[in-house]
Amino acid sequence: MAAQYYIALIGAVSSSWPKLEPVLYKRLKELGIDRDAIAVLAEADITTADPRAPLVAIFFGYGGANDAFHPCLAKLITDSNSIIPCVPDVGSVSTALPVSIGHINAFPFTNNEKHIQRLATLVLENLRLLRVERRLFISYRRSESQSVAIQLYEALDEAGFDVFLDTRSVPYAEDFQSILWHRMADSDIIILLDTPKFRESFWTKAELTQANATSVQILHVLWPDVDADDTSSFSVFMPLKRTDFVGPEDTGVNARLSEKMRDNIVSRAESLRARALAARHRSLVDDFCDRAREENAISVAVQPERFIAVELAKGGKVAVVPTIGVPRADRYQEIGDGIRELGDNTSSVWLLYDERGILEKWISHLAWLDNHLPVKSVQISRSAEHLRRSVT
Repeated sequence: MAAQYYIALIGAVSSSWPKLEPVLYKRLKELGIDRDAIAVLAEADITTADPRAPLVAIFFGYGGANDAFHPCLAKLITDSNSIIPCVPDVGSVSTALPVSIGHINAFPFTNNEKHIQRLATLVLENLRLLRVERRLFISYRRSESQSVAIQLYEALDEAGFDVFLDTRSVPYAEDFQSILWHRMADSDIIILLDTPKFRESFWTKAELTQANATSVQILHVLWPDVDADDTSSFSVFMPLKRTDFVGPEDTGVNARLSEKMRDNIVSRAESLRARALAARHRSLVDDFCDRAREENAISVAVQPERFIAVELAKGGKVAVVPTIGVPRADRYQEIGDGIRELGDNTSSVWLLYDERGILEKWISHLAWLDNHLPVKSVQISRSAEHLRRSVT
């Protein structure tokens, strides 16, 4: 099959790509994308890329780098391609990168596991295979693990996640529980701090139930002597040992994780994102395709670009784009532009989303946008109604 996405490697590639490659292909497999869909280009081959396909370039910095050695950079910049500059530390930008890309925010990259995972994520985000928003929800019981929750909040925030923690993320005078459900629905994954009495609390059990109901992936961090919960449908379990804590306490205000375990949890959250988002994407696609066939659409086909092409019985085509989390206006423009570039005579574009947990005022906002924009939002629970009006 022809390549649908391109990764261009520039600069000091030899020491970094062998470590990044297996992580990247593992993520692609989790997303359900064939590795043949990705073409990895050496610097000399960048001009062979299909200009219509997404391309991201990685520049691995080195001492004495300059534009004369890398003429491909000028074309990449002119064509508005994404470039990820990697440098050993932010202090080396002026010496490790050519001037032409010195203005791009460089990624401090030292070939360690944490940086490898983050770079793989950046590549997939720039190819639009992962959403750029990196939202994460921490579920915990305050009396047992608030100090650990804050510790993880700070580490995840530093790693570039938009982290929801109830004590820091709910505005005053807002409906507390509605905000929780909204942010949970818009999260890539949930980190659940499964302490000895976590499952005894009404509210924490409610969060677990809501997460399972909305198919959000959960990273269960299991405290010592806490067993995995077999009823948690979308969970990955990460058991802790006593030695993973600093000091004698593993619950309460003085409990803290070791730096090593804290970093392990951040890395695990990073690596789970691809699988978590892929599972929710597949769920939306499967559900919609089943409904479309039940409503006797002439044809329903998932396209390589990850949208669903529906041919209507009364003529015309609909491009249905599954969207994870809360739809936003910039996503409308991105979807509309992307479908138009394909030039497949699409008569309308639907943005498909799972409305469970999303605030009513946000759903009303989306309905308002529907009256003003060419892309229309469609709730998965009401997609059959939209199809019925379109195919009959």
